[in-house]
Amino acid sequence: MEPIESIGRGQFFLMTAVSVVAGGVYIWPQTVISESGRDAAWAIAISIATAMILVWLQTLWPPKTVGATELGRMHSLWGFFRWPVFMATALLYVLLDGALLALFSQLLSIAFYPRTPRLVFTLSITVLCTWFASKSLTHLARTVQFWFPLVIGSFLLLTLLSLGNLRNPTAILPSSQIQLLPIGRGFVATWYLWIQGELIVTAGGHVRGTSWSVIRRWALAAILFQGFIIILIYVLVVGTLGPNAAVTLEWPLIYIFSNLTVQTAFISRPGLLIMIAWVIALILYLTVHLWVLSSNLQEGWHLRKRYRIILIAVIAGLWLLIAHFLPTPITATHLVVRAIDPVALTVTVFTTVSAVVLSLWHHRRQRL
Repeated sequence: MEPIESIGRGQFFLMTAVSVVAGGVYIWPQTVISESGRDAAWAIAISIATAMILVWLQTLWPPKTVGATELGRMHSLWGFFRWPVFMATALLYVLLDGALLALFSQLLSIAFYPRTPRLVFTLSITVLCTWFASKSLTHLARTVQFWFPLVIGSFLLLTLLSLGNLRNPTAILPSSQIQLLPIGRGFVATWYLWIQGELIVTAGGHVRGTSWSVIRRWALAAILFQGFIIILIYVLVVGTLGPNAAVTLEWPLIYIFSNLTVQTAFISRPGLLIMIAWVIALILYLTVHLWVLSSNLQEGWHLRKRYRIILIAVIAGLWLLIAHFLPTPITATHLVVRAIDPVALTVTVFTTVSAVVLSLWHHRRQRL
């Protein structure tokens, strides 16, 4: 395996941020509202806190290991058993990415281009992701560094224009009667937002001139920033539509931004701007996941670069198959929320805590 080029701290921050939330933000917050109702705010707060705790734990064990990727670092902790552990997580990532690709293509087909076959959207996005993911880490980081701030800027602009429609701010407040079961279901239903494809451990070791304690702070800052974004979307959707209306819409943000007209901005149909931003965000999100997974497998199997490109094509082909067999938004959403989210949360907690415990155990054995 060829050496992986290094990146800057800011690039690592942006790549971490785009590896979470960005892929599924267009169906947010309908999933958490449908599970938790008025208690959704509590579920969101728990979700952000849990994501930050797990990211903090994920940056504790890599300094005690060696390797160019997470799979390489897992060798000293898990030995042969790193393979079933890693492949289980990889399967979840591929399923999630394929389901999100299906959901986005359904959004484009239903809301904007009903006469265009969905395959056109899925194939176009997949080809672009394949091309970007075949590049080096430095090239990918520069691509994210250029495009992701534009995506965030476009979103914040449209959010600012939409604040005039925020007519029901009291609906944002959580219920005074806390119900643990709905909050728990809502918390689990948010987990697809935080599945970052092991980017932090894989890319964190290639940040120039820094330590893992500094990497930890940048990673936590990225999670906190995206936490702010999902809170902002929740406030905008629930404050504008109310929880009862928001839960009935598959893509509530599309409804809100589509109401922006030339009277509220200096451009015609500014709501289309969010679609352009979301297309870019999804491509970056999928590309980062594809690069991380292919790089891990390349190191694990000791492959040359040309074989990593074959891996990328195989994974992208699996995305297309998954998207093809998820014909409706309801089917894809149920796969994400009912199947992937609970399993991914369980696997993430198990692997993260186990890695920390094993690293401490190995470190203590070496000192004896």
